[in-house]
Amino acid sequence: MNKKRIGYACLIGPTNAGKSTLLNTIFKKKISIVSHKVQTTNFAIEVVKYHKDNKIIFVDTPGLYNKKNNTNFLNDVNVEVKRSDVIVIILDISIHLFYEEILEKIIKNIKKPKILVFNKIDKVSQEFAIEQVNKSNFVKNFDEIYYVSALKNKNINNLLDGIVSKLPEGDFENSINFETNISKDVFFSELTREAVFKYLNQELPYQIYVKTYKFEKENRNYKIYQYIYVKNNNHKKIILGKNGSVIKKIGIAARKEIEKLFKHKVSLFLDVQTSKQ
Repeated sequence: MNKKRIGYACLIGPTNAGKSTLLNTIFKKKISIVSHKVQTTNFAIEVVKYHKDNKIIFVDTPGLYNKKNNTNFLNDVNVEVKRSDVIVIILDISIHLFYEEILEKIIKNIKKPKILVFNKIDKVSQEFAIEQVNKSNFVKNFDEIYYVSALKNKNINNLLDGIVSKLPEGDFENSINFETNISKDVFFSELTREAVFKYLNQELPYQIYVKTYKFEKENRNYKIYQYIYVKNNNHKKIILGKNGSVIKKIGIAARKEIEKLFKHKVSLFLDVQTSKQ
């Protein structure tokens, strides 16, 4: 009888490489915020996936982008790397392979299994993919390489099989027992933040913080109250829009996503505030 495997798989990569989309595809539901805006994952997300009687605890780290303080990024990611059993680097194969030098700093001295995932293979030809790989020395750092399309759900099961094969054998009874480390309040806040990016992708910096400060049940309906924190009054005006037109669109989009996942009728109340945080 095959023993079960259980362990942590740390997901690392640049922004827009598709880490969040990959998680959402693996779980067949929204786990992580997805946007074309850089740096949409603000904190490490932990979420448990059962795959063929094995248990993968994914840790999705904040993405790397070129304006970020690389020292802070490395410190944050190294914390997650140290407690993980498998390191999974995700890159967008359709663009130039940036950040290899920074990512190599993370993994070069790590004596743990390392998997490289080239995402978005649906966007390129086989010839282009081969050319990208052949001209990169970075690929030599890895035990295995997978080519996937998170958006099209291509080769995802093969990737999961590969991750499981690198995990240690373990006992489920003494293991962590949750689906995700994100509370409902935080997750609802992230859905609203995603709606902000949907309508204002190019107009606002990523430093937008949404806080759910009150959650009430009224008969069979729920009332959710949130603050949207921005840096200054100019950003506040952009989110509000003329006569409140933009904040109305944001509220409707966020409410629909929350209702879809929460499976209850929701009234959502948004208040835009300026903050020095």
